Amino acid sequence: MMKEEIRVCVMHECKGAHIHTYPQILVPIRNRMTICVEDEEFQLSPKELCFIPQGMEHVCDFSGELLVMNLTGDIAEQESAVLNVPMALPMHGQILQLVELIQAELRENPQSLAVQYLYRYLYSKLTEQCTSPSLRYVRDHFDLPVTVEYLAKLEKYNVNYYTDWFKRRTGMSPGTYLRNVRIRKAKEYLSESGYGLTDIAVMVGYSSNATFTRAFHTVTGMTPKEYRNCDCFRKKTG
Repeated sequence: MMKEEIRVCVMHECKGAHIHTYPQILVPIRNRMTICVEDEEFQLSPKELCFIPQGMEHVCDFSGELLVMNLTGDIAEQESAVLNVPMALPMHGQILQLVELIQAELRENPQSLAVQYLYRYLYSKLTEQCTSPSLRYVRDHFDLPVTVEYLAKLEKYNVNYYTDWFKRRTGMSPGTYLRNVRIRKAKEYLSESGYGLTDIAVMVGYSSNATFTRAFHTVTGMTPKEYRNCDCFRKKTG
């Protein structure tokens, strides 16, 4: 039987840098919130949530009510392969209803089992959003040439509709999502392997070292060589 631990609470302050061994969902209840997840900055309104995969450093300086939802255990480990990219998502439909129900239950009884069931369902809905054919294709084939036209075809949408649909699901454009997946994998190779920079560029889907370097610098603010030579990827988790 799979073990899991769900922790849901309302915090009134979130400051500094954090990194966790479990995925986390953050929802600012009233005030706007700015949060940086690794190299990406998100501006959140109370109608948006931020999903942070496990093991990713995030930095914020927030005062106000913040709904914090964590999931640890075997299920989180299994689904980390699907929900492995930070996202800021507008809340609507079932996801908005679930978040509102969680807030209502917390006000009535913070220890309610209903809160845990509701969060587990919310997490499953987020996972469901990220298992569409085109998202799976990007995660599995980021090392190949990927076009928006092909991704749209996988979903049976025209390109314009698909681009809007993709942004509603992930909070970013298809190109940005693909770039982030590639650069995240490149960071792993840079910090954990001895592959050369040109080899890594090809392994994550770039046709040249120059193109790879530009994309890497856009996301991280440094070149692949600078990243490999620094200690920024040697983080402690907790």
